[in-house]
Amino acid sequence: MKKRFLQLILLTLIALIGSAFVLEKGPFKKKRNWPSHPVDQQMVKAAENFFKVEISTEARYSYAIMKPGVIQHLDRRYTYDVIPEELIGGVLYQGLHRPPAGTKITISDRQPTDVYFFFHHTVDGGYEKIFPNLHGWKKVSEAPQYDIKSKRGHGLKMFMYHLRAEPGAENKIPKTTVDRACFNIVFQRRETTGQGLSF
Repeated sequence: MKKRFLQLILLTLIALIGSAFVLEKGPFKKKRNWPSHPVDQQMVKAAENFFKVEISTEARYSYAIMKPGVIQHLDRRYTYDVIPEELIGGVLYQGLHRPPAGTKITISDRQPTDVYFFFHHTVDGGYEKIFPNLHGWKKVSEAPQYDIKSKRGHGLKMFMYHLRAEPGAENKIPKTTVDRACFNIVFQRRETTGQGLSF
């Protein structure tokens, strides 16, 4: 009797584990309803008077002013809530949350610009190994944070690099080596007033 009872418990556990696997990994996996934020065409046009970002794997992107509560990516609800002072008022490039491996980036500036490139500390597409070898980019100690109320704390640690870009220069960032390169870029025009980009 005891043996049969233990067998029943074991079979129940196997059934529960199997069900969880099917729901999480199989054809019945629950799909998240991610948002699709609109592109701010007016902002894109205004921003690209000053700089241009070309990304090999993205056809959809937008720009926004960098301030607390700004949307991180067009296909997520995450917002940047903790922002270093040097980024406030700059222009944020908003792409997709998980670009695939092989993503190449070219940044062209038409004005003297401070460019800040920041990425997730683990879901980084390989940028943690790429950026230390890039000429002109310097690591900054403090980076933005997103999704700060999440129990997972997944948006609390990012790495950020700074580049003093000059007009006419093309700054190329090599292709990512793995999937899911969670990154953003902020542009601040260098000028004596310190007011950032004006539109």
